[in-house]
Amino acid sequence: MNSGKLNRPISIKEEQSISDGGGGQTTQDVLIVDKTWGNIATLSGREQWQAQQMEAQVSHKVTIRYRNGIKRTQFVLYKERKFEIQYIFNPNESNTWLELYCIERM
Repeated sequence: MNSGKLNRPISIKEEQSISDGGGGQTTQDVLIVDKTWGNIATLSGREQWQAQQMEAQVSHKVTIRYRNGIKRTQFVLYKERKFEIQYIFNPNESNTWLELYCIERM
C-alpha cells in the first residue's frame, strides 16, 4: 500500500459501559481509540466473496498503518459513515498495515 492512498481522516471508536461509581447505573459511552488516516474501499464482488470466506459478511476494506490494540468490538467512523469491524488482517504478518474488513451501518 502506498502511504499516499491513506487519504481519509478516520476515527476508530469503541462503545464502553461506564459505571456511576456508586454501584448503581451504568451508561454507554463512545470513546475515541485513535484518529488516523486510512483508505476506504468498497469491495468488488470477487473480493467480497473472498473476504466472506474469512468472515460472515463484509462490504468495505479500511486500510490503516499498523497499530496495536485494534479489536473487532471497535468501529471506524468516516464523516457520518460507520463501519463495524468484522475481521482484522495483518498482511504477511509484517506489522506495516492493517486491513479492517467491515460492514457499513447506517
